Amino acid sequence: MKNKTKKSALVKELKNKSILITGGAGSIGSVLVKKILEYPVQSVRVLDIDEYALAKLNKKLKDSRLRILLGSILDQERVDMAGDGVDIVFHLAAIKNIEISEFNPIETIDTNVNGTVNMIQMLVKKKPKKFINISTDKAAAASTLYGNTKQLGERLTSWAGFHIKGTISATVRFGNVIESRGNVFEIWNEEKINNKPLSITVPEMKRYFIHVDEVLDFVFNVLLEAKSGEIFIPKMKKFDIKKLADKISRSQKIIGLRQGEKLEEVLLSTDEKKYAVEKKDMWIIRPYKK
Repeated sequence: MKNKTKKSALVKELKNKSILITGGAGSIGSVLVKKILEYPVQSVRVLDIDEYALAKLNKKLKDSRLRILLGSILDQERVDMAGDGVDIVFHLAAIKNIEISEFNPIETIDTNVNGTVNMIQMLVKKKPKKFINISTDKAAAASTLYGNTKQLGERLTSWAGFHIKGTISATVRFGNVIESRGNVFEIWNEEKINNKPLSITVPEMKRYFIHVDEVLDFVFNVLLEAKSGEIFIPKMKKFDIKKLADKISRSQKIIGLRQGEKLEEVLLSTDEKKYAVEKKDMWIIRPYKK
């Protein structure tokens, strides 16, 4: 879709709509909030548990259409209130740090799985027109607790897309977002400033990276194109972690793989490739139907 045509389609899609963004005070969510407010929306509700980040976002944007909601996706009543009268939902709230999730499995499962169940329950009751779930390449052939919980979130969203009539539900699966909080470049820059060697898991590690602007562009494409139940995966470039680190500093230390961590991530599992549709710039995994 050409930029001018896409812009017009997005204006039509978002005009006078009420939007809910969970995890909207995070590094990716806050950029999404700002971008959506560039369109003629009626309101943007941001549901997040981070009081400081919400206050910072509210102060920075200063937009009368912004609604700040302090609360957790684990609170069904709060989720239902946030979703009342909403047209479009972007679900970003999650525990995403691999080490934190491995050492806090109950909390991670609670947030990433049960929290998403609460979102699905809200869809059943409130019937928004669209629900976009944000996932990760760690969900493909998952080997970590985090990846497994995000895979379950994808499955729940696909189920919702197939069974909840009146709501189009779809998932977007990304690699590592360069500008996200806690990303490897942020860690390396801090280490370099403090004259410390850069932390490298293992020299052979490879990862997919994507810029936040590319993320937003792809999310908006999915918002326009989703039919319901699909998983959309942009084609991303895979980078050698060691070579990236070498461009910043040759002073490095090997810290080893974390529990469940893979040398190379994949965008799709072997089984998913069997029924995925490949396009020029993306893969689309269609929902399984009997």
